[in-house]
Amino acid sequence: MSHTAVSPDAVSRVDGEFPTHRSVTVQMTGGLDGAHRVITMLRTRRYHVRDLTVSIREGVVVSEVRCTVVSTTTDTALLLERLRRIPIVVAADNA
Repeated sequence: MSHTAVSPDAVSRVDGEFPTHRSVTVQMTGGLDGAHRVITMLRTRRYHVRDLTVSIREGVVVSEVRCTVVSTTTDTALLLERLRRIPIVVAADNA
């Protein structure tokens, strides 16, 4: 029998919701600096990011960050709201 310790920050339950993998897509301006701002927000807010892909192309105004986070429906809605408050974010959606 194996036991895995999970910190309270990693898993939250709100009204019977359990965390699961949620895909999030962020379109933003600013190239690498814009991607850095999005990633920094994810890190400072301690979101449990399972994977992350950044797509930046020369000559294209809008870049993209795709990630999978472990969160509840409520926490994902809050994440999207926080992302949309960042001035360089054009769109943030639960893909």
